[in-house]
Amino acid sequence: MSDILLYPITIEQKGKRWVYHSSQFPEIKGSFLDLENVYLTVKEQLEKHLYHFFLNQESALPASWEKENEKVLIVAVSKKEILQKYGSTPVKKMVSIPSWLSYQAEKEGLSLSKVLQEAIKEKLNRNEGRK
Repeated sequence: MSDILLYPITIEQKGKRWVYHSSQFPEIKGSFLDLENVYLTVKEQLEKHLYHFFLNQESALPASWEKENEKVLIVAVSKKEILQKYGSTPVKKMVSIPSWLSYQAEKEGLSLSKVLQEAIKEKLNRNEGRK
């Protein structure tokens, strides 16, 4: 499966404002004066919504549809970029290692946090987070 996903977003004009909605994430509603702001906002909301799908390893394949009196925008999102953008908040974990190993790591100037992150990524065979 490709890292880039394309989602159709339907928009309609009401007076001078653009209103967007999508069956992929119906809880997102809003209106804007120009299409650029609609696109940027919808993309951000879609990324946040998909982040939770990716964490749970759920399928997030886009659907397609057509309706009268509406325009369809295609929003391109990258799974890797979403995980980096929204999933990089550090989480504190307490770990225990032998004192001699701690001493050697300090002596070598190793960052235990960085070493642990690299080891977990290697173990999971994923390199989707920030380095």
